[in-house]
Amino acid sequence: MSSRAVHGSNLPFIIRSAGLIVAYLVAALFGMSFGTVDTSVTIFWPAAGIALAALLLGGVRYLPAVFVGAYLAAVMADAPTLFAIGTSVGDTLETYLGYTLLRRFGNIDPALIRVRDLFSILLMGALVPSAVSAVLGPLTLLASGTITSEFLPAIMWRWWRADVLGVAFVTPLILVFVKARSRFYKQERVWEMLALWTASFIIGQNIFIGWPLPLLDLEQPLGLAWLFPALFWAGLRTGKRNTGLIQLLFVAQALASSYLHVGVFADDFAHYGLANFWMFSLLQAALGMSLAIMSSMQRWDVYRLALSSKVFAVSNDGIIITDARNNIIEVNPAFTALTGYAREEVIGKNPRMLASGKQDRRFYDDMWNTLLEFGHWEGELWNRRKDGAIYLEKLHIHTLTDQNKRPINRIGIFADITLSKAEQETFAHQAQHDCLTNLPNRLLFRDRFNQQLAMSRRHAKKFAVIYLDLDQFKPVNDTLGHQMGDQLLVAVAVRLTSLVREIDTVSRFGGDEFAILVSEVLSRDDVTNLAEKILETLNRRFEIEGNSIFVSGSLGIAVYPDDGSDMETLLNHADAAMYQAKRNGANCYY
Repeated sequence: MSSRAVHGSNLPFIIRSAGLIVAYLVAALFGMSFGTVDTSVTIFWPAAGIALAALLLGGVRYLPAVFVGAYLAAVMADAPTLFAIGTSVGDTLETYLGYTLLRRFGNIDPALIRVRDLFSILLMGALVPSAVSAVLGPLTLLASGTITSEFLPAIMWRWWRADVLGVAFVTPLILVFVKARSRFYKQERVWEMLALWTASFIIGQNIFIGWPLPLLDLEQPLGLAWLFPALFWAGLRTGKRNTGLIQLLFVAQALASSYLHVGVFADDFAHYGLANFWMFSLLQAALGMSLAIMSSMQRWDVYRLALSSKVFAVSNDGIIITDARNNIIEVNPAFTALTGYAREEVIGKNPRMLASGKQDRRFYDDMWNTLLEFGHWEGELWNRRKDGAIYLEKLHIHTLTDQNKRPINRIGIFADITLSKAEQETFAHQAQHDCLTNLPNRLLFRDRFNQQLAMSRRHAKKFAVIYLDLDQFKPVNDTLGHQMGDQLLVAVAVRLTSLVREIDTVSRFGGDEFAILVSEVLSRDDVTNLAEKILETLNRRFEIEGNSIFVSGSLGIAVYPDDGSDMETLLNHADAAMYQAKRNGANCYY
């Protein structure tokens, strides 16, 4: 790969890193401008939230950008070099620690789909890691001679609160804007959102800036409690991103109140060091976003329920739901189509009403034992429709349990596989049987031979193979036609099958060649007796469509293990014996 290609692949990362540094500097400037009391450190450090969000979204490769941003922010404030290095290291370690804790122990979804995701950020991303920066930063201030030791505890306490608020407020806001799955702008709610923003701005301006309320003549501004209805409204109705923006509006107004010395936080700079602002901002950051997450979860649950209901209604598979006592509480339309029973006819009844009687009690005992042990069962069974017709179904049963593992519902999902099963059996039969005579073909003969061979080896028993070729069959084809020859082959197959036992196999290998697998013989005499019967029955006249046809057969015999111990050897021996019978004049066995 060329150096130009390498540089091109790194360009997006370089641009994003530069953007992170700029964002960090802007956030730091904001915190130092509006969150600093006298010459002390700021109470609000949004840069910490930006740094953690960057790592959660892009990984640890953005740590160098965090360090550079922190260092430039310190330089921008004309800080001593020692302090600039110390605070940069502290901020970088804080961000890395928060990222590591959240990834290793928090298991959060960056889209904040659960309330625990938000509180994991508050605890493992803000409260704990902020202590690192709150120790290193002030210590480097002390080492550089900027402060004396008597101010160290107060500055550490203030530093920690600034980083906590920055992470708690800014990180969730960034995450929901980048990772949230729903649309921010929803046309059907445009008027509601416009009303919310108008009300929030007017109420916030009255509380924090002292603006009069339109059409109302109040002796004094509203209290902070009036913000929470707007926060609840945003959280419950308009989603996480809009809630985050409403929170941002209130924080900006609260900072303006403190900075301009007006409204509810007018004396927070002078008397409380912005402590009231800090508590207010942290509270609304946790409360507003929590409400928005819970509301999103509820809307998502409603959506999934509606989706499940739609799937339930349109599924081609029958679905039946029972209670803990196995009484039917719901079925879907496909159930009615497959069984013929309307919903009203089965509610409250036991599914055994569908039983066909083809399965015995042991089958159902095994099914229930599996259900009780594992919570699910699948298999095939025969059931009966309302009109009395039976059908084969593929059934899956799943058990739903409560928190104590006790069954509360069971869901059965089934499909009618009668036709497909019949087709499968037809295909399997055609693949293993001769299409003319319906006798087993060479494939099935080989399978049964291998089974017989394994059993004979295990029990030290004999079996035999008889190869049969019809004599005078070609003249029949030549004089009477192939159709007559085919009917003769079918008649021969019927006669051969009538002579053998159920455990034996008569197979047609093709043309006028047949093979007979004779199971469990005691001696060669048993096989020769059968061979003589075969010759006798073939010598009898065949009457086909008014034609009298005479044929005979030449038979070759091979006995396991006398003539071979595997299929190929035995078949070759029987084939050679059959040709020897033909050389001996035909209509005999060898």
